Amino acid sequence: MTTPFSWADQYTALIGRLPELIAEARLTFGGFSVCTDVYLSLHETFDRLDAAAGDAGPARKVMNELRRRALGGIGGELAVEWAEGPAWIDAHCNGRHAVGGTNLQAAHMLAMLGAPAMSALEDRSAGQLGVIHPDVLVATDAGPKPRASITPSGSGRPPHYVFEYTAGERIGGAVVPRSSRTILRLDHSELQHDDQFDRLSVELAPDAGSAIICGFNEAPPDKMSAEIDYTLRLARAWHAAGLSLVHFELGDYASTAERDLTVESMLPEVTSAGMSLSELRGLDPGAATPDLAAIRLAERFDLNRVCIHADEWALAATRDDPARELEALEVGCLLASTRAAAGDFAVPARLPDNARFSTPPLPLSRRQGNWSIVCCPAPYLERPKATIGLGDTFLAGTLLVLGGAPSARPRPIPQMET
Repeated sequence: MTTPFSWADQYTALIGRLPELIAEARLTFGGFSVCTDVYLSLHETFDRLDAAAGDAGPARKVMNELRRRALGGIGGELAVEWAEGPAWIDAHCNGRHAVGGTNLQAAHMLAMLGAPAMSALEDRSAGQLGVIHPDVLVATDAGPKPRASITPSGSGRPPHYVFEYTAGERIGGAVVPRSSRTILRLDHSELQHDDQFDRLSVELAPDAGSAIICGFNEAPPDKMSAEIDYTLRLARAWHAAGLSLVHFELGDYASTAERDLTVESMLPEVTSAGMSLSELRGLDPGAATPDLAAIRLAERFDLNRVCIHADEWALAATRDDPARELEALEVGCLLASTRAAAGDFAVPARLPDNARFSTPPLPLSRRQGNWSIVCCPAPYLERPKATIGLGDTFLAGTLLVLGGAPSARPRPIPQMET
């Protein structure tokens, strides 16, 4: 008798395969988004902050917007020019400090798994170094060194404040419909300009597995063009050195003009792009389905792959091996679900309790012209302990697989009953 296909069994088997994937991992490096995050529960802090905000001014603007987003099920980032904001928030509540920035969170997750990862790191202050996994590699004149061996220097940059909310909680007298978070940025953040990383990453590119580019959504508008030019030079140098997988992660932009400038400039110089479903819809609101939007984006910029992550599923359009791509999506979903259940970075030991698998919007695998489309459900948690960084953790899992040794072979695409 044939055993019925089970996504729970599929993911459980994948947990057993993780040591093999980690053993085959090659170096992942990336920039240029690095920060310290301060985690706060909006449910626990809202009444206190709202009462202190007064009737007008930036504090009132922030609290009204945080409430609107939470009750609308909206995540993303909120940028407010408010120099006194950090001191105001810190005076009313204490949060947990943690690593922030897409490429750095991906590196932190990979290092926790035991896979090599190096991040651009201009800010080497004690506060910033203190939240980074000790095995994340940092560029030095003597080569890549573990973060634990780096001597702190400098005063650091202001943190980002991450207000999390969970479905069913009450905020401002109303019920939150969807678990998510709003990242509050109170100033612009220049990219991390790390001269040692710039030099060393090009030297290591021929033997590396992948590179991540991100962080433009936080850049000062008047420096956006210069930041893009800086990154383009590095991306081209990585390509020239032989790196085949250079991934651009989009992020949430306050300005569509800045987003479009970044997309138009960066995507022609990378091979892979990733984003959330809401970010994809922002780029192509007229697309009938997410796979068509992904293909249109890939063909417009001659990409090898476009990857989309949603709450309950993930998909990719790829020119390469669909079985390998499907396994990359599954590992990404597994790591993100594990983090959601634990409330922090965690190595999967079993499927999270109460994980459920919804039917994804597309078939598991199909061909469309020159493209393979793969789509899988995620082990979804309706009430996660945390939602911050799940997309960045998902990214770490996909690149663990796709940047692995060329000899690595994924499992075949499973045959599902129809």
